[in-house]
Amino acid sequence: MTNSFSSILTYSIQTIAILLIIYYLLRRNKQKIGWGSLSLLLSLLGIAVSFEFGDYILGDHFLFLLGLSTWSNVNNTGLHYTIFLSSIFFIPSLIIGYKKPNDFGAKIGKLVSSIYLTIIVITLLFFIIM
Repeated sequence: MTNSFSSILTYSIQTIAILLIIYYLLRRNKQKIGWGSLSLLLSLLGIAVSFEFGDYILGDHFLFLLGLSTWSNVNNTGLHYTIFLSSIFFIPSLIIGYKKPNDFGAKIGKLVSSIYLTIIVITLLFFIIM
């Protein structure tokens, strides 16, 4: 019980810190907030569904709610389908970042999405080869 409380507290503090940083950046922002800003939001959502928060993975929970398996094999082995769920966020983020590069957060969203999609593609190629 204490371990889960400390995990929740840690992630809550991290979330508050990230929100304060975003608020600070928005206040100093000289760029307009437009459709390109959606690129940053989508890349953050892609990260959120693919990361493990203690024993909880948001993407796994979402797939479970849809009645889908989270792994290609039994006992949590094989291909983790959460990477496809995160790609649903990263691909539009990359496209929006390229189409609206002058909006606030578009360049960061495009960069984060391109890095993650590159890692996903390399992982899939490695999985196919092995």
